[in-house]
Amino acid sequence: MFIKWPLLILFIFCTSVASEIGLKKNLFKIDKIEIVGSKRVEPEAILEKMLVKKGSLLSNYSLRDDIETIYQMRYFESVEAHQLTKGGKNILQIRVKEKPIISKIYFEGNDELSNDDLKEQIKTKEFSILDINTIKSDLLAIQKFYESKGYYLASADYDLKSVNDGAGMHLILKVKEYDQVHVKKISFIGNKQLVDGEIKKFMQTREEGLFSFMSGSGNFKEFDFQTDIERIKYLYKSKGYLQINVGSPMVTVSEDKKWIFITIKINEGPKFSINSVSYEGDLLFSEEELSENTKLKAEETYSEEVLRQDILKLTEMYQDKGYAFANVLRNLSIVPGENKVNIQFSFEKGRIAYFGKIFVKGNTKTRDKVVRRELNIEEGMKYSGSKLRRSKENVNRLGFFEPGSVVFNTIASPDRDDVLDVEISIKERQTGQITLGAGYSTATKTFIQASIAQNNFRGLGQTLNFNFSWANRQQIYNIGFTEPYLFDTKWTAGADVYRSINRLIRSFNSKKEGGDIRVGYPVFDYTRLFFTLKGEKVTISENINPTIDPDLENGTTLSLKSSLVYDRRNNIFEPTNGYYGNASVEHAGLAGDQKWFKASLEGRLYKPIWKDIIFKTRMRAQQIWDTSDRPVPRLERFTLGGARNLRGYNIEDVGPRQFYTQNADGDTLNEYLNNGGQFSLLSSFELEAPLVKDAGIKWVLFFDAGNVYETSFDNDESDIKANYGFGFRWFSPIGILRFEFGYPLNKIKGEEKRDKQFHFDIGPYF
Repeated sequence: MFIKWPLLILFIFCTSVASEIGLKKNLFKIDKIEIVGSKRVEPEAILEKMLVKKGSLLSNYSLRDDIETIYQMRYFESVEAHQLTKGGKNILQIRVKEKPIISKIYFEGNDELSNDDLKEQIKTKEFSILDINTIKSDLLAIQKFYESKGYYLASADYDLKSVNDGAGMHLILKVKEYDQVHVKKISFIGNKQLVDGEIKKFMQTREEGLFSFMSGSGNFKEFDFQTDIERIKYLYKSKGYLQINVGSPMVTVSEDKKWIFITIKINEGPKFSINSVSYEGDLLFSEEELSENTKLKAEETYSEEVLRQDILKLTEMYQDKGYAFANVLRNLSIVPGENKVNIQFSFEKGRIAYFGKIFVKGNTKTRDKVVRRELNIEEGMKYSGSKLRRSKENVNRLGFFEPGSVVFNTIASPDRDDVLDVEISIKERQTGQITLGAGYSTATKTFIQASIAQNNFRGLGQTLNFNFSWANRQQIYNIGFTEPYLFDTKWTAGADVYRSINRLIRSFNSKKEGGDIRVGYPVFDYTRLFFTLKGEKVTISENINPTIDPDLENGTTLSLKSSLVYDRRNNIFEPTNGYYGNASVEHAGLAGDQKWFKASLEGRLYKPIWKDIIFKTRMRAQQIWDTSDRPVPRLERFTLGGARNLRGYNIEDVGPRQFYTQNADGDTLNEYLNNGGQFSLLSSFELEAPLVKDAGIKWVLFFDAGNVYETSFDNDESDIKANYGFGFRWFSPIGILRFEFGYPLNKIKGEEKRDKQFHFDIGPYF
């Protein structure tokens, strides 16, 4: 028995060798090659792929290779080779049978998803050659697409129907959708240090909730769920639990196949702190400098997230010295017998490199220079990691490209190994917007608004916008244009033309018509200096305030405004971190009827304080002075109250108020009227956090304080007015919708009966 096996192996080996030797024999010399059966594929295309040619000596090897090559063209069901002799000449005849064409694609059973949506998921197209392997991959793509829509149990199959005597095929893709499967409950076993809610917030898979119909949460997606397992591990490691172990989840489907129940077993392990932090390798900085730039310190709780940030910071320090290939390794060693870990950073500096050529790709509309002028790097400059990072931030901040689509790739130059070319890959987004809306505001009542905006006009980064708003108590028309880089310089230039009619003030109506021209220039990082020349004509009507003289209010104004703006917010439209400052002075009296001087100082802070809770604050002080015998117009004087400042008070509630028994025409009035003041103080504090994150709904708690004084700040003149409240905000497609309830802490004379204010408004508070 044991002797037979070696003999058998030797026999198989000898047989294989004999077969190979047989394949090497020559067959015949080729006098001509014929292609038979090819209708849609040109014979020349087949001949070009073949290695054997007319006049060459045909062997079994070359024939086998050519047959395989023709098969790999994927156009033929069968390929045969035959030898013919005609007139004493040897002819190699290649007979092929072409695969049929997919003449039509049908879908069956897809009630919830449209044919067009499914066609976008498959690679097989009409009038393409039948390929069973491609069809099978298409079935998987359809199932994945259904899964992403919440149809976790959906399946797909196919059928083929021959037409035109087999030359064509109808492909029928059959779908069984079943009902959408939603996550009913996510349970954890073994988690003692982190509560269920904290872990769930870190996961992409969510339980179905009240607003799932808006956000799509509650759908089960296999890919997201597998990623969630790693996210849970990362969360625990960022809390110090280095030895976290997450078991294989148990996923069960309810009998009616509508709900999924997920159970995840967790073994947390002990919590680790840092025993020591050390540095070794190619050290370009002292340990003190390296320690100052890392957040992880001895005796503190270990955090995987903070460690990641430290590695990025240390790598950037080396890259700013030109070491583009610097590598920072981290080595963790657990102290035996203790729940402590030693962290060792190891540095490999590599060699100094320089920036080579800079390419921009993916921009079909946006000009290259729009991207290039935002860069802090130049060709030939020594490599800098921080300048490369800030360049990417600047390009992202333009808002012309899809979120996450801006990618900076460094590529080794083919000419020099110490030069890195920079390839900037972008994906343009739709920057033109047309917005139509209608609704009801507590301030303006019923309103209709429309806007047309092009934020990347002509692909040059220019902004062109037209805004229209009509309401019972207010109408606004505005058209504006901004050129961010005038004549390809760092100067910003723009102009606006506007007209507004305002009936919000109870004592009179006003109409403003005018325009402005503005220029700006960067003076420091994130800081610009602006100059605005504005001309305006004001007309008031239906005045009932006995102290207002229409002859003094009506007239023209020509003013020059200077503003210094510092903007370090991480997002202009929805900031969650950063600073904003604005200091401005405006002088009216260059020409026209009105003469005054105004100064304003404003600062804003945005800071995350715990998880998704954002703290926001705004401080603003304004002062206006008359510069001639003509008093400051009522429309330029300050008042507070309403949805945009002191939210516990009605519009114009706060400011110097007087009780009048008669109006301007001598009729009975018996009402408090606010004549406005020349000095204003305002401060606002907010806590904002997501309520339904996927739907863009947030809750807010706020506190506002401020007052308006007759001529200048006088602490004895009147008390600071303050209010508190809460509200909800929806970041909707037409803008930020704000619903807020404010409660005053100080009552206003004549308004003692008002114990709260409800405000509905569109747009950010600050």
